[in-house]
Amino acid sequence: MNRMLCVLVALVCACGNGNGKVTKTKDAAPDLSIAPEVRQEVDAGAVVQFADPVPNPAAAARAFKLYYSERVERVLVSYNRFMLFGDITFATNIGKAGVARQGDQWEVVSGPNDNNQIGVSIWNTWQGYKTFRSRPMALSLIRMFNGLVFFEAVSGHPGVTSRMVFPGWTRVVDGPADTVTRTRGGQTVLPPVSPDSALEAEILAAFFDDFQVTYREDPEDILLAYMPTAEVGPYAVTYSFSMLPDYLRVSDCCTSAKRTPAPYLWEGAFWGNHNSRDNFPDLAMGYLAALAAMDDPDADDDVRAAASDAWAAGRRIGDSIQEHEGKLMTVDEHNPYDTLVVAGGVRPDGETEVEDLGSLSDCQMVFLARALSTKGLTLPLPELPAPGSLEFMFADILGSDGQCPVEEPVRLCTGLAAAYCDKDWGTIHELELMGKPWLEIVAELEETNPGSAKDLIGGFQDDFYEKTIAILGVVHYAQITGDGGLENAAISALQQITSLMRQFAELMYAQTSPGEFVSKLYYAALFDAQAGVDVSLGHLDTFSRAEYQMTLLEAMLDLPDTQPKALLTDDEIKAIVEARLAGSSGTVKQRYLDHYGDTPPLRRAGEGYEARNYHPDHEWPWQPVDNHHHHVLGGVKLLEALPLCVTAPHFLDCTWARLGCARPDLDKSGAVDEADQILHETLLAKYTAAACDSTNDWCEDADLDRTGSVDSTDTQFMTAAQGCHY
Repeated sequence: MNRMLCVLVALVCACGNGNGKVTKTKDAAPDLSIAPEVRQEVDAGAVVQFADPVPNPAAAARAFKLYYSERVERVLVSYNRFMLFGDITFATNIGKAGVARQGDQWEVVSGPNDNNQIGVSIWNTWQGYKTFRSRPMALSLIRMFNGLVFFEAVSGHPGVTSRMVFPGWTRVVDGPADTVTRTRGGQTVLPPVSPDSALEAEILAAFFDDFQVTYREDPEDILLAYMPTAEVGPYAVTYSFSMLPDYLRVSDCCTSAKRTPAPYLWEGAFWGNHNSRDNFPDLAMGYLAALAAMDDPDADDDVRAAASDAWAAGRRIGDSIQEHEGKLMTVDEHNPYDTLVVAGGVRPDGETEVEDLGSLSDCQMVFLARALSTKGLTLPLPELPAPGSLEFMFADILGSDGQCPVEEPVRLCTGLAAAYCDKDWGTIHELELMGKPWLEIVAELEETNPGSAKDLIGGFQDDFYEKTIAILGVVHYAQITGDGGLENAAISALQQITSLMRQFAELMYAQTSPGEFVSKLYYAALFDAQAGVDVSLGHLDTFSRAEYQMTLLEAMLDLPDTQPKALLTDDEIKAIVEARLAGSSGTVKQRYLDHYGDTPPLRRAGEGYEARNYHPDHEWPWQPVDNHHHHVLGGVKLLEALPLCVTAPHFLDCTWARLGCARPDLDKSGAVDEADQILHETLLAKYTAAACDSTNDWCEDADLDRTGSVDSTDTQFMTAAQGCHY
């Protein structure tokens, strides 16, 4: 039995089940990137426009509560202030921020964070722009598209990706004064690419007009000055070991902050090397948004221009992956800066990985990378290598009985739904261990020992998320390029994968964790619905997770003054460090002992702290450091469900959301409440059966949706709007 469990642990990194059936929504989704249809009538010589009523008021109500226009703009302000880093006219997401406030002075510390939802956030913003066509949405897109350009350019190596990117400066934005200053080591620095002054002024006015903030975007400052008290264990064990001017240690296994040297354009900037294949599908979603936006005739000219530049960067990434036969390349810690190697082969601490992190390991990522490249992707599919495939491990486990024949030295991908061992995600459940289908074994173990399924296959969900994003990216690529055959094939593969997600959720969480079970069903349904596949509304869980994300970002705008944490004693510091060391590799433990011995590099100093760090060329003295007083913001998913307003309007119809909170605010108080509802009921009685148009101010604005009459749909609109404000 022990051997069987070991086999299962290895196997479930790549196996699944699904039915492969393509099921699209019953009705084609209307294009919500344009205004609702109107009908025109001539009244006393004037043309009067009437909107058609929404086909599904419940869907319009759901979307309004989540995404009414004023709320979306508040969230965009928050996201631009607290989650986007780089500069005013370009910025990328780093999924962790330390935010501090004292009165009208703010400080935001960027990252570090290995895995960031850069591309998905951009895709969601693009769908939001198609829905609202607002200038704040356009400006957010421009910042993020320009951020994608910086993302690919920062290393100086075309086509090389990263985990996170930093300009390597401290940036002070004074919105009321309309000024931006950038310093490095106390000296003023200028961006090597001069920002468009008019665009910079417009973005400052849109997102920073009443905001005074210092952005700490230099990893040397972040890791060696901010982190000693923010993350005591990681600082002592990892961050404090500086290898500047070459790199800073962000993690011992997965990435360093490489400093871009002269003569490269972005000298002094930093980027997280060893970009993992796990990050690639998310990143690709941003470049696909650029592909869609660059040729959108309804987009602002500057949005299209930024998108075109971003797509060119994304194409260089796709071409690099093709040139290196399915591998993400990087600059590591052990070779000269001009030497490219496969990402994640040798750890920053010098240990060799069992398997490198940069070789694409599944066919969904492989075909997505081809879609980004100059060659593009269409049917019939080319045969492409998956150099990081786990196929050979499975062959060792299962090959003795012929279940997993492997003949080629490098596995070739031939189908969008391809899994492993000549199976796709719809048939891989047929693989057996000891004469029994492997999923049946997992189910039996869970039945007799609840929780065992999660122990066996829980890590699979993380890997599977990237596969799902990858195939969803292929779906979007096919839709953007108008390739119906590729779209159908990609949707079929997507449904196989999301079917497996649901099956795994049932196995792992149905008995032991109902909340997690609901969460997994939600994300499977969200992926399907974004592709235009019909799903159960119940699986979308009333969009409670999307609501949480909106509430989280809104609340940041009113963050109260932050206070320092209670001071730690030296004994408490030592205990935290020892706990961190206990989970570290032997190499990391020895490095710590060799240089710090029994004395952590952080200590109490009266009513504060002192810290030191190690450099191979010299010892740094003890220096005062601030006590941590930041609110840590992470796990933010921008506008997570908003794409459904485009792909699944029977679930979320943004017609009312576009009209916004001001429309049902009949008493113009700045919020919709019971007073507006009472007023609307009065007007409803007054204008029963009356014709509403511009001549009577749409029945004194009681005809909220401008359909020409005050009716039950307007009442539903008013009910949905209760509690909105602007």
